[in-house]
Amino acid sequence: MEPRVFRPRGTGFEFVMPSRLTILFTAVVFAALLCASRSLAQPPVTDGWELSRWRFGPFAVTPKFELKNLGWDTNVFAEAEDPKSDFTVAAAIPVDWWFRFGRGRLHGVSTVEGVYFATYSNQRGYNPRHEVTLLFPLNRVTPYIGGTYLSTNERPGFEITERVRRTETGANGGLIVRLSSKLGLDLKGRETTYRYDEGETTNYGETLDRRTEIYGAQASYRVTSLTTLTFLADAVRERYTGTPERDNDGYRLLPGVEFGEHALITGKAELGYRSLSTPAPGVPDFSGFVGSAELSYVFRSMTRFTVGASRDIYFSYSNIEPFYIQPGFTLSITQQVSGPWDVQARGAWYRLDYQRVEVPGPEQLPERVDEYQTWGGGIGYRVGREIRVSVNVDGYQRQSILSGQDYDGIRAGMAVTYAPK
Repeated sequence: MEPRVFRPRGTGFEFVMPSRLTILFTAVVFAALLCASRSLAQPPVTDGWELSRWRFGPFAVTPKFELKNLGWDTNVFAEAEDPKSDFTVAAAIPVDWWFRFGRGRLHGVSTVEGVYFATYSNQRGYNPRHEVTLLFPLNRVTPYIGGTYLSTNERPGFEITERVRRTETGANGGLIVRLSSKLGLDLKGRETTYRYDEGETTNYGETLDRRTEIYGAQASYRVTSLTTLTFLADAVRERYTGTPERDNDGYRLLPGVEFGEHALITGKAELGYRSLSTPAPGVPDFSGFVGSAELSYVFRSMTRFTVGASRDIYFSYSNIEPFYIQPGFTLSITQQVSGPWDVQARGAWYRLDYQRVEVPGPEQLPERVDEYQTWGGGIGYRVGREIRVSVNVDGYQRQSILSGQDYDGIRAGMAVTYAPK
C-alpha cells in the first residue's frame, strides 16, 4: 500500500500519511528499542477464570448488579421549552464469564440493561450488549479472535437528543506477543458496523451508518509493579453507506501510562496525535492532539480526588458540519464522613467545536460551538465491601447557537451497585 499525501487547506505544509504496514512496523521498532534486557521467565497471561466469583467445573462467572437511577428526570426529551418530567428506572446486570477447554479460553461479558419511564413509554428501552473473545495462551504468544454486539436506544452523545435505536456489530482479532518479562506487544485489528434507525424528525442512518476498520499495534512496558508505559499506533479507515463524501482515512499515535491500584496516583492517561483526511472537496480534514486521562489521588485515606480530561473528534449527523472536536474535563471529590458513609461532589464540562463544510458564496454561517455541563453530588452508604447505596442529585445544561438546542434539567434518585470482590 502506497502512502498518501495530503495538504491541509490554508497551509503550505505537506504530510505523508503512512500505510498500515508502516504503522505496524513503527510499533514493532518502538517495542524493540524499549527492550533493554530479555528474561526467559515469562509471566502467564492473566486468567480471569481464577479471579471469578463462582466456578462450576470449567465454567466461571462473576455477576454484578447496577441500579443506575430510581428517581425523577425533569426534562425527559431534552426540550428547550415546556420540558416534560417523568419517573424513571434504569438498571443493568453485567455478567463476566470464562470457559476453559485445554489451553483455550472463552471469555465473555454479557450485559442486560433496561430503562423504564412511567408515563412516556416510547422512551423505554431494552439494551443488550455482548462481547466474546476466544484466546489461546501459549508460551510467548496468545492469538485471539472475538466479536461484539450492541443494540441500544440510549443517546450516543451530547448532540443527539432523541432516543433512537442503533446497533453496533464488530469483529476483532490479534496476537499478543511477550517479548520479555516486562515488554509486550499486541498486534490487533477491529471492524465495526454502525446502523441507526430513523428518528421522529431525522433519518440519522443517512449520515451516520458506516463501517470502521482499525488496524495497528500497542506496546506496553512495565517499568515497575505499579507503572506501565504504553504506545498505540493504528490506522483508521471509515466508509459511509449513504454519504460517501464523508469517507475518511487516518491514523493515531498515542503514548500513555497506566498506574496500578496500589500506586500513589491510580488510573491511566494517553496523549498523542490523530490525523483524519477526506478525499471529497470542501469537507474539512483534521490533524492535532487527542487523548484521554482519568487519574485519582487519595489524601490521608479519607478524600479521593478524581480528575478526567479528553479531546477527540466525533461524527455529527449534520450534512454541513460532518464532525466536531470535543474537549472535556471532569472532576469528582469523594469524602468519607464516618464509617461506611461518604459524600461526593462532581462536575463536568464539554465543548462541541463543529467543523463546517466549505460552502461557496459570500455569506458564511457563524461558527457553531456548543457546550454541555453537568454538576451535582450525592450521599453514599456501603454495605460490606460489595454493595454501595447512594442518593444523588445532578443538574445538566446544554448551550447552543441553534434555536431549540438549549435545554437544562435535573435528575435525582437512588442508585445501588453490587460488585463482588
